[in-house]
Amino acid sequence: MRKQTELSKRAERLHLKAHVKSRDDARLLITQPGDATLIIRGRPRSMVMGCPCGCGDQLTINLDSRSGPAWRFIERSGTFTLYPSVWRESGCKSHFVVWQNRIYLFGQNDFDRRRYKKLERRVYKQLVNGRAYHFADIADALGELPWSVLMACENLANDGKVRELEKPNRGMFIRLATT
Repeated sequence: MRKQTELSKRAERLHLKAHVKSRDDARLLITQPGDATLIIRGRPRSMVMGCPCGCGDQLTINLDSRSGPAWRFIERSGTFTLYPSVWRESGCKSHFVVWQNRIYLFGQNDFDRRRYKKLERRVYKQLVNGRAYHFADIADALGELPWSVLMACENLANDGKVRELEKPNRGMFIRLATT
């Protein structure tokens, strides 16, 4: 693995450079960590991005579920979110989230933990007593970003209003009975 000092510093933001039709065209535009291009042929097929850790690798992220497991690419108000997280099993082994153009590298920077009171109320109402829901399913039902709903669920758990289930059901939350 190359040293951080030999390459550009790690990326904190996603920089979408262009929409292109081929992987070769996409790769030419990636010059820095966090640079990204979308490959679109009728629909988004994949995203090529410079690994945000600064290792110099280019990652190809599948966005087309017709060709196997795929990430969701969500564009809203000029910002971009990927779901689920990207966890490299080779190379630098980085694990990161792209949420509203911000890149959060696990173990290197923390999520924005601000409170989303209005969203927390909506999430709490979505949870029916006695039934567990995955935060991504709640996000889909509410038309919200998965990472925003996860933060709302974690805040509700910290307030003692919901509980996150244990492995292997992490990410699932259940509303606690009110007394």
